[in-house]
Amino acid sequence: MANAEPLELMEEAPRRARDVLARRLADIVGLPSSRLTPRERWIVADLLYDILRASDVSVRQRCARRLAGLLEAPSRLLRVLACDQFEIAEPILEESRALTDFDLLEIVQAGSLQHRMTIARRENISEIISAALVAAGEPPVVECVLKNQTTALAAPTIDRLVGAAQDEVRYSALLIRRAELRPAQAFRLFWDCEHRERIQILDRFAVDRTILIDSTEDIFPMVSAEGWDDPLVTRVLRYIDRRQRNRDAAELSPYGSLEGAIDAFCVEGGQAEIVAEIATLAAIHKRLFLRMMDDMAGESLAILCKATGLKWVSFQGLWTGLGRAVQDDAVELARKVYDSLSVEKAQTVLRYWNLSIEDADKR
Repeated sequence: MANAEPLELMEEAPRRARDVLARRLADIVGLPSSRLTPRERWIVADLLYDILRASDVSVRQRCARRLAGLLEAPSRLLRVLACDQFEIAEPILEESRALTDFDLLEIVQAGSLQHRMTIARRENISEIISAALVAAGEPPVVECVLKNQTTALAAPTIDRLVGAAQDEVRYSALLIRRAELRPAQAFRLFWDCEHRERIQILDRFAVDRTILIDSTEDIFPMVSAEGWDDPLVTRVLRYIDRRQRNRDAAELSPYGSLEGAIDAFCVEGGQAEIVAEIATLAAIHKRLFLRMMDDMAGESLAILCKATGLKWVSFQGLWTGLGRAVQDDAVELARKVYDSLSVEKAQTVLRYWNLSIEDADKR
């Protein structure tokens, strides 16, 4: 028993010395550049790095708090502490302005969910870091990224999130608020949104094409004289054209018109030949019309009717042909969309949807 106390003291003494040494080295590393040269700071940081690797949590926490506010903190030291368990890393992740994108990428990959959540809340996160955070596929992190209006999002990241919104419906409302969202992305997102978000998309992106129509009116006769043999010009002018229906198809149709085909649809339902005829007469892809039929909300069919100049009774015919009751809340919401959109704005939406199918076919 006489030897027990000296043994305990011998074990504790080196730990106390280590703690004091770690604090002193952290203080030196934190000295301003007027008192410490870069080379001296690197040397001290290397010594401190070795000490911290063998130190307990409390020592690493104190060092992290000391370095969090330093603009000249050594990067390797910061990365080690920022990749440490979260209670150690937290002050650095929240406060340090010395972390580079390279540092943050390493932390995103090596850290925990809490690490990534904290990084997602940092100000002015770059497109590279936001892409890495989104790639982890963690909904709480993605929501933090989307809510952070100081974060930059690249177009491929938005594309990825629009696709993910099919399974994570909470993304839709957040994506609609992002300044980076483009019309093509918004109209893809439309299909996975609730009514309120759909209205927001239409309000923001369903624009008319007056300037385009007026500026290109003289080009249509030129292209017609050339036989419409330039597919690229044809594609662009199809988006601009003020006409939506396929008039040539109507002259050959057994139903006489788009209204006639919809009357048949109302009576006979979605038979394949009637569905194909409606798509042809409306000058849209059959796959687009099938998607509208599958959409249990009525906004997309309302857009189709408005874009093609159909009366509201034609919407009711389509709805009835799908076996759905006209006395339905979805019909009331669809009517609001039909009444609120101009023909030109409805055509803009319809043509973006059509172009997205063409682009998908080319991939």
